[in-house]
Amino acid sequence: MQKEKQQYTALFSLGNLSYDQDFLKNASKIKGIQEIWPVVEIPVTIKTDDYTKTTVFNGIDLNAFTENFSQDNLGNAPLLLLGSTSLENMKDPNGHVISKKQQNTYLKIGKELAITYTLDSISSNKSSTENSSPISSSSSMAMDNSGNNISSASWFPCKVAAILPGENDQIYIPLSQARALCSEAGTPLTVTKVLLKIKGKDNLESARQLFE
Repeated sequence: MQKEKQQYTALFSLGNLSYDQDFLKNASKIKGIQEIWPVVEIPVTIKTDDYTKTTVFNGIDLNAFTENFSQDNLGNAPLLLLGSTSLENMKDPNGHVISKKQQNTYLKIGKELAITYTLDSISSNKSSTENSSPISSSSSMAMDNSGNNISSASWFPCKVAAILPGENDQIYIPLSQARALCSEAGTPLTVTKVLLKIKGKDNLESARQLFE
């Protein structure tokens, strides 16, 4: 009974669905649905120390989370909300996967963790978004998850805002910053996922089947 009174949060891929009024109308009929938040994906490679990983930044309105995060004067450095397993599968230059112990060490650093990123969809020498101030960056050699070299990639700084509780491998950034990165990459801002808040474990599982 207790599980049916709890609120659950889950991220779902839209697949072939479009995030429009028809979708919202149908989604609002999901039993137990409480909130629906659109999410956009930004393909990136992240790096901390010598470890790198190909992943995505999930752009979302940070009001979707219970903790209050200041979104004023964000600047250019993406504000990251790291899932507790978001650093899994990072690899060093020799292709060795990061250990659980090292992941926990990084996550304990929290807001002081130094993470940089490079956009996967643009060349490293593409100029920054118009009217934005320059971002300091460094160039280096790295490897993606397949062991391929990322030559002379330009790495830009991130700011860790929080470590999200639970077994979550996602990385979230403010929607406004996702919009800026899409502009820089020359790609449209497209909603590809939704974050749903649903009351009741059974209702969550029913909603999950709808998106499979």
